[in-house]
Amino acid sequence: MDIRTDIKNFLKKQAPKGVTFNDSDSLLANGVIDSMKMLDLISFVEQQFNIAIDEDEMMPDNFESVDAITRFVEEKRQNGHA
Repeated sequence: MDIRTDIKNFLKKQAPKGVTFNDSDSLLANGVIDSMKMLDLISFVEQQFNIAIDEDEMMPDNFESVDAITRFVEEKRQNGHA
């Protein structure tokens, strides 16, 4: 699987029943996850993709959508911060 697929599969398991989303949808605004599940998402991303996420990187821009998370993980890997 790839980064995007792994993230989407995780989020589908976390989302309340009946909540759907596209790759560009805001995860918080559309009710896919709440603030508590955001912590689970960050932990999942660190473990699944073997990257360390600094506190200053835990900003909405990096975790707003599937697109944003995918881009963030790809950038971390390209910059050698895995």
